[in-house]
Amino acid sequence: MPLRADHTIAALAVALGGPPALVLLSKAWFGDAPSLGIAVALQVVYCGLAAFVIWIVLTKEKLPLTSIGLRRPRWSTFVMALALWIVSLNLLPWALRPLRDAVAASPNEGLPSLLALPQWFRLILAITGGIVEEVLYRGYAIERLTTLTGRRWLGAMIAAAAFGLAHAPYWGLSYALVADLPFGIVATLFYVWRRDLVANILAHDAGLIVGVLSLPH
Repeated sequence: MPLRADHTIAALAVALGGPPALVLLSKAWFGDAPSLGIAVALQVVYCGLAAFVIWIVLTKEKLPLTSIGLRRPRWSTFVMALALWIVSLNLLPWALRPLRDAVAASPNEGLPSLLALPQWFRLILAITGGIVEEVLYRGYAIERLTTLTGRRWLGAMIAAAAFGLAHAPYWGLSYALVADLPFGIVATLFYVWRRDLVANILAHDAGLIVGVLSLPH
């Protein structure tokens, strides 16, 4: 079924620009360290971005969730999730060590506000963050940009770049370029190869959970 361009473009705007816009608005309204109550409310809104995109898929585009890579997990889903987790958590940092060392002096701007939150809420951020980001930047953005441009490589490239830059308002540009953008490229390649969004979500969540648990309480 042909896509309604207006619905798809609206959903793409939310998928690509919603997360960084939310961070910028949060900083403007609540500062760099909002209270726990505000942080919870912001995370609900953040999850609502993915819910909105899924609503567009089902009710406006009238397409199944398989059109954004969401399908019943198979054994290969868990194997590929493990592979992506190993690559992103172990091989990728090793390969990028010279680049990370070159910008080591640049502060991780979002870390102080994250450390101010209780660990239970950090875990919620990790679990929901992986789900939301994979729905927005992998499943929806890659598939719909591919449809609109007619080129999968171009859709994937735009989505990966948007994913990396979307983290700059919270973590800082240097950290986003040496950590988030490389992961986004690897996760994008895995998705384009397998088109299994659940595998991406599992690997992304696992990496975020490990990162959160490694932070001081």
